[in-house]
Amino acid sequence: MDNEYLEIANKIDEVERFVEKKKWPCLCPNCQKAAINSHLLQRNGILDNVAENGHLYEARIKDVYRRINDDEIVEIKKVGIGQAISYPLFCSEHDSALFKPIEGKLIDFDDYHSQLLFSYRSLCSEIRKKEFNIERYNGTLIEDNVKFELLLGEKLGLEDLRYYKGVFETEIVKPQNKFTFLHLTYPFIPVFASGTSTYFMFDDTFVNFTEGIQNGQIIDCFFINIIPQKNSLEIIIGYNNEHTNDCLDKFTQSWKNLSTNQLLNKIVDLFNYSIESWGMSPSFYKRLLEKKLIE
Repeated sequence: MDNEYLEIANKIDEVERFVEKKKWPCLCPNCQKAAINSHLLQRNGILDNVAENGHLYEARIKDVYRRINDDEIVEIKKVGIGQAISYPLFCSEHDSALFKPIEGKLIDFDDYHSQLLFSYRSLCSEIRKKEFNIERYNGTLIEDNVKFELLLGEKLGLEDLRYYKGVFETEIVKPQNKFTFLHLTYPFIPVFASGTSTYFMFDDTFVNFTEGIQNGQIIDCFFINIIPQKNSLEIIIGYNNEHTNDCLDKFTQSWKNLSTNQLLNKIVDLFNYSIESWGMSPSFYKRLLEKKLIE
């Protein structure tokens, strides 16, 4: 490692440690208490259905010193169940009170309020990740013009996510069916995920997508949670009714009536191309590696 790269790597590592140790505020409205690490999917009753000897495999940002000559900044890493799929999102009080309906052993996945809560928490994790990235870009030694473009992209995305956050918060308190959710039950596969992503096709829709960003238009997106239970895999996928399109609706419906192989391929595509917060059991990860379905 040459001295110039080492200097950059040291600075990136310094920024990463700052982001990790920073006291982030609770994301509940009007709360300034410090956030605790919140599991997007609860440890008991969900993640423990996938863990082996207390461990899971999960997508993580690669340590900066291991990115030399490697374009990939994400790796699949073995983690303890206590650290899996968690971010500093809410204070202890709000993390316990707000999500109580989806923290028990018996969860009603068909319940609209529960679907809102799963999706709201995944959305909030995306907000915090963008806040992480803004801190990273502001503290990293990169050219000003590159930094400007990176920050602009994160801030525009953050505006959209905060819009959806406000809609969710109103809907959770006073539901008016502003979201459409699809709940599907499949045979057990030892995987888990929670995320939010835009959805568009690479044709004229892509042109509309980029023009929409430039014009301040709220971009259509979907919310998805893949929740392992003892004997099943529960999937909740949905979107806001005011911000959807035919392609997004078809994508949502395409999760229905899948064979095991079709479902597995769809999940792998989702992990590879759409969302960041996902993982699986150690033995299942090894199976996917052997089949070359994942790297």
